[in-house]
Amino acid sequence: MSRLASAARRVAHLVWRRLVRASLERTDACSLFSLDLLIAPGVLHPRHFTSSRVLGRHLMSLDLRGRELADLGTGSGLLALLAARSGALVTAVDINPVAAECASGNARRNGLDGRVDVVASDVFDQVDPGRRFDLVVTNPPFYPRAATSGADHAFAAGIGNGFFEKLAESLPGRLKDGGALLMIQSSDADFEPISRMFEGRGFSARVVGESRGFFETLTIREFR
Repeated sequence: MSRLASAARRVAHLVWRRLVRASLERTDACSLFSLDLLIAPGVLHPRHFTSSRVLGRHLMSLDLRGRELADLGTGSGLLALLAARSGALVTAVDINPVAAECASGNARRNGLDGRVDVVASDVFDQVDPGRRFDLVVTNPPFYPRAATSGADHAFAAGIGNGFFEKLAESLPGRLKDGGALLMIQSSDADFEPISRMFEGRGFSARVVGESRGFFETLTIREFR
């Protein structure tokens, strides 16, 4: 990369970070995929983070009619709402109660609250232990560090990638026969330790989608 291109990239990233910080300080309305959303302060904003939209487009390409789906780290509820609109019965989960309330409000706003059950929970801790899913979807926290606030759970997976460790441990008991996990991951984070957690519990992965952007490459993997 030339010095000029590198400098342009740094400037663009600085502008983007300022937009993101501003979006975390106020309630913001946006429309994505013909869904009307209100994003509460401190909730991951799907307009600014490409991962939400890339995984959302992939979900819309699937036949989800009648399937039971869990959206872990639902944030604004975008993925849960897209799945529900496509015919799935959705359990939307977020460890941040502010995000859970935001997702619940967006489900009502779009007339999908009858198909979306929102739960404030750390992974599956507060989800009915009898629930099993055809598909678990997550736009996960990418970075292996402790969260500094409720909002930071959207980015921080915990020391030692605790979010992924907990998900890998609980996932076999939460999937129906033939069920799968869909996870998007950024090239900014090291995926190898995460992959080993799932492989060590008998899962195999394949790449089902990829998007190359200005700042990062996003990869969607399916685990079975």
